[in-house]
Amino acid sequence: MQIRKNLRALGRAAAGIAFLPVAATLAGVQGLVVGPLTHNDTVIPGVIYGGLRRIFGYKVVFNKASAPLVKDKPVWFLSNHLSSMDFIPAGVILNGSFVGKGEIAKRPGLGPIMRAMKFIGIERKPEFNAQSRGKIAKNFNAGHNTIMFPEATTSDDGEVKLFHAGLLTLMFGAAAVDKRNRPVSLEKDVVVQPVAIQIKSVNGKDAAKDRNLRDLYRINNGSKKISNIWRSLQVKNVTIEVTAFEPLDPRKFANAQDLANAAAREVAKVINPGQTTFKKAVIPNRKAS
Repeated sequence: MQIRKNLRALGRAAAGIAFLPVAATLAGVQGLVVGPLTHNDTVIPGVIYGGLRRIFGYKVVFNKASAPLVKDKPVWFLSNHLSSMDFIPAGVILNGSFVGKGEIAKRPGLGPIMRAMKFIGIERKPEFNAQSRGKIAKNFNAGHNTIMFPEATTSDDGEVKLFHAGLLTLMFGAAAVDKRNRPVSLEKDVVVQPVAIQIKSVNGKDAAKDRNLRDLYRINNGSKKISNIWRSLQVKNVTIEVTAFEPLDPRKFANAQDLANAAAREVAKVINPGQTTFKKAVIPNRKAS
């Protein structure tokens, strides 16, 4: 059994290494040909997300009880954050630009791919929030949706952590600037749609009450990341369910935190039914507050 798991992991690792230059080539095609000529910004990113889904053995399902995804105006998708791999199931289901740590795009070989997939790299410090809001405003103004994990870091899926509102203040008049500190205005009518990501099963076993099974998806759980990735590659399949909720109109909320809390309560209905209060997730290398 262990030999079979290791062979599976080895095969997937090899597939992942082989897929990287393919994804880079596709990213180049997107940036130089598909985007400029067809103005289609979903087909090639969809191929990349699909390839990653297969490499890791993910089956992504859209909850039939979900609200329909908003498609008639720009959407800010807010989702809980279980793993650094959440961008795969979210990318398979949702169409949008991910907001994430800017240093990700600086890693070797990833820059062109992230740009083709409209990744929005930010500094996760309050003093850079205005610039981050500027990048997000530009993304919306260009007609793209935005996907964000407002818990700010991955957390145990036993409960939903506090949704941070610093960037959501964009929709309440907070300053947004470009790299030269020039003002950037949000020109679009944007709605917020909460989204829940939940692990349903691992290797066909119900993961609802078994933390050990859920941790096979959370590859950044603990300090031994390489061994965690290997354990995840050993898994035959993981079923991930994505649930969307009714969109929230920012104009119906007094401030950004009220909006963030409302979105968190919606997500908690699936992740941790009955939860009404939220604590901050601890961001690595930063003091809890």
